[in-house]
Amino acid sequence: MARYVRVVSIALQHRRAPTVEENRHYVHKLMEQAASEQPDIVVLPETFTLVGVPYASVAEVAEPIPGPTTELMAAYARRHHTYVICPLIGVHGTKYHNDAVLLDRAGEIVGIYSKLHPVVQGSEFTNLELGITPGEDAPVFETDFGRIGIQICFDITYPDGWATLKEQGAEVVFWCSAYDGGRHLEHLAWQHHYFIVSAVQSRYTRIVSPMGETLARGNRFDPLLVTTLDLDVALFHCDFNASVIPEIRHRYGPDVIIRVWDEESVFTLQTRRTDLHVADLVEEFSLEPLDRYLARNQALQDAIRTGKPAPDLTPPYLGRTQWI
Repeated sequence: MARYVRVVSIALQHRRAPTVEENRHYVHKLMEQAASEQPDIVVLPETFTLVGVPYASVAEVAEPIPGPTTELMAAYARRHHTYVICPLIGVHGTKYHNDAVLLDRAGEIVGIYSKLHPVVQGSEFTNLELGITPGEDAPVFETDFGRIGIQICFDITYPDGWATLKEQGAEVVFWCSAYDGGRHLEHLAWQHHYFIVSAVQSRYTRIVSPMGETLARGNRFDPLLVTTLDLDVALFHCDFNASVIPEIRHRYGPDVIIRVWDEESVFTLQTRRTDLHVADLVEEFSLEPLDRYLARNQALQDAIRTGKPAPDLTPPYLGRTQWI
């Protein structure tokens, strides 16, 4: 069945404030506006409390976790029964990280992602942004609607975190940033076949599909970007699988959404029925999702390359036509 998640991302639209408290109040006001959308998750821009704030050192603006900002967001999460991704500079013993804190619907901290790739600060190349320490890993977080990951700003230029999230089964990756990102986000969504949702200090928030299509984009009139995503979507290579598209169409008609990308030789399936899951279609029609098909190919390639016996690679579609 469809697995819907209502997403709200926020853009600061280049707005700046002289104090942390004023930034915090402004974003919280936007979040209260977003509450009428009944979100499942609200994602905020990178270090949103610091935009425009003058300070001499990171110690002046860093916060403990939990602390003033996360406590405010936790209260919001409880009141509106929603997840919140809250970025800030966090204090970790004697170190500071550029963090994104995930709060659940009860306002509890699910986990923290620390930016893996902070940008250099100054032409001497001796210091990273704000004097922070890079994070060490890219965890996937379990929510009641699916598995999610987080990346932050300059992480967009390095492949490791995005690939790690894919390997761990992320279905949506939230990108909290100072700038827009643009086509980078479309490329990363297509490469890893998960949804990407951005929240930015600038203007153009984006929600991108696993096929690299921008489903929604921010604008200069509204700082909130709101979209409902259906996470029950699967991607298939046309090899072996496309030959059963007529059967699927005959059996289910408008209950199943079939989209074919001819030039890429792939197609997606979604359903419109609450009692029908894409996994049901996979089983009924002996389909093989793209990731499994590629892994099956890789296993055979590795075996032949090394001269080892091929593993048991009997596919679910044995004997079916590869190309149509």
